[in-house]
Amino acid sequence: MADDFVIEKTIPPLVVTTTLPLDQNPAAIYLATLRPSGRRSMLHALTVMAEMAHHGSTALTLPWHELRYQHTVAIAMALREKGYRPATINRSLAALRGVLKQAWNLGLMTSEQYHRAINLKGVRSDTLLRGRALKNKELEALMTACRADKGNAGKRDIALIAITYFSGLRRSEVVFLNVADYDHESGAITIREGKGGKDRTTYAGNGVDNLLTEWLAVRGNQPGPLFVSINKGGKLNLGHRMTAQAVLHILAKRGKEAGLQAFSPHDLRRTFISDLLDAGADIVTVQKLAGHANVTTTARYDRRGEATKKKAAALLQIPSIK
Repeated sequence: MADDFVIEKTIPPLVVTTTLPLDQNPAAIYLATLRPSGRRSMLHALTVMAEMAHHGSTALTLPWHELRYQHTVAIAMALREKGYRPATINRSLAALRGVLKQAWNLGLMTSEQYHRAINLKGVRSDTLLRGRALKNKELEALMTACRADKGNAGKRDIALIAITYFSGLRRSEVVFLNVADYDHESGAITIREGKGGKDRTTYAGNGVDNLLTEWLAVRGNQPGPLFVSINKGGKLNLGHRMTAQAVLHILAKRGKEAGLQAFSPHDLRRTFISDLLDAGADIVTVQKLAGHANVTTTARYDRRGEATKKKAAALLQIPSIK
């Protein structure tokens, strides 16, 4: 006997039918359209929503094409009630809309059913900004900790941290860099198929090029990943590209050695953006270097704080009063 499809026991149940084959499964097709870097988070979001909709269901077993407006609204409400952050809710709803669009493309939903089901409002966020910008002395301590390691890992890690901060790279972009993506003469670094599948160019200056040269002297100029794994004996594995999780581990390790408060790899990116803006770079240029689709996103990364606002306010002077 088929299980009932229930959302928080407040919506009339639907019947969970036989799972669709992958080539007719809207969730599977939607996930296949995503880049590997974004597929994991969207799969997790769909799994959470599938479980909310029907206990025991997964992203690939829930009959998404049977969802109607009352069900999608209930899912959105459940996400809010469970205390998910606004950004997480909005990302989840984007995944839900993406799956339903594929259901419509497959002819599993009518146009009216589809457009009604996706008629969901996003969640506005008025919460405090996440993450932090590292202070200059923290960056110095972090890189000093790497320099204290005289092995191959020390040279790799200081170059990795330098290029992550000075080029504002996402950790997924760092690990996909190849030796050929770095032009030593111009200092240009080509990020291929970054977020959204876009290419962009950034630059390694102010000593970053020297650190990359030191690392390449150890790694060699053989084609392949720029940053590779190193075993406990210090031997390089040129055929093994580092993972984004490995970058997280390296930064946590070096941060602990430097005695820093906890920070995330993305905080280096926030620091890059904040420091450029503080140095007087215009926000449109910073947006292009960071690879953001719009300036609004770049502005959300600004962590310069109250001191910058106070400095800006001081630029205005009250007229002389006679």
